Amino acid sequence: MRPLLDAVWAKLKAWAAWVWAKLCVPGVALLVVLGGFVLVAIGFKELQIGGLLAKLFGKKPAPGTAAVANTVPPGRVDAKGNLIPVGQPDSTGQTQVPVVPVHEPGFFSDPQTVKFTPPGAEKPVEVRLPDGVKNTDVKQVIVIQPETVVVTVKDNSGVTAEKVDDLLAKYGGTRG
Repeated sequence: MRPLLDAVWAKLKAWAAWVWAKLCVPGVALLVVLGGFVLVAIGFKELQIGGLLAKLFGKKPAPGTAAVANTVPPGRVDAKGNLIPVGQPDSTGQTQVPVVPVHEPGFFSDPQTVKFTPPGAEKPVEVRLPDGVKNTDVKQVIVIQPETVVVTVKDNSGVTAEKVDDLLAKYGGTRG
């Protein structure tokens, strides 16, 4: 008798999940959208319902999180007064990273995520924001793409192993 009850219970759960996914979710989503339009008409101009709709339809959150970062200062120049191009290190080894504006959030935006299009990409990237940060708080996103670079110094170059160790320690590397 117990296996029969378990089978019936499993069928009931599957049927309830189907009814929820196919009938209830679209109806609730329609009510959320209509309610959102009413609230915007009343005066809630910054309303965003994308997060609620994503949860209703079972969309997984964007992978990873973004850290809050300051803007890159304009007018960054080298010793000769020339602008340092993006991606090129300065005299201390610091590299200016590409900065892109975020896409403006709209009515259907998820306030917990931010979208931006990296330089050279055609498709926007969606990033989940840290707790307490809304997409309306974000000014820009800095794209950092780390690379591993190995530099081998010639034995007769005059650069000592101690100097290489000092440089690596200064910039967070180790000698292998």
